[in-house]
Amino acid sequence: MEDGLPSVSIGGVGSRFISQNDLEEAKARREDQWKAAYARLGQVPPPQPVEDSFDGRSLAEKLAANRAAKQEEWEEKTKLANQFRALEEDEIMFLDSIREKQAEEERLRKAQDGEELSDFRNCCS
Repeated sequence: MEDGLPSVSIGGVGSRFISQNDLEEAKARREDQWKAAYARLGQVPPPQPVEDSFDGRSLAEKLAANRAAKQEEWEEKTKLANQFRALEEDEIMFLDSIREKQAEEERLRKAQDGEELSDFRNCCS
């Protein structure tokens, strides 16, 4: 036998496994240590995360479900974008005419303000 390879006869197979009881005891000890640490700090410990239940699906099934969920999310996102339509020619012309009227009103207001300002300067100088 080679020195670098483990042997079943050395230590036994059972010595390489941990029982469920040992895992539960370690988890309980760890929780007590966290609670004690938070108690020393004078804080309330955060809620413990809920353990995920066993999912017996294969990796391929889980990936397919994730892909379907992402596809559904993408379709929902793009559905909102599909609700809007392009403007028709007469709607564009109407909006352009309103914009032109507003621009004209703004130009007239600026011209009137300029005249009033020049009258004020001439009057007071």
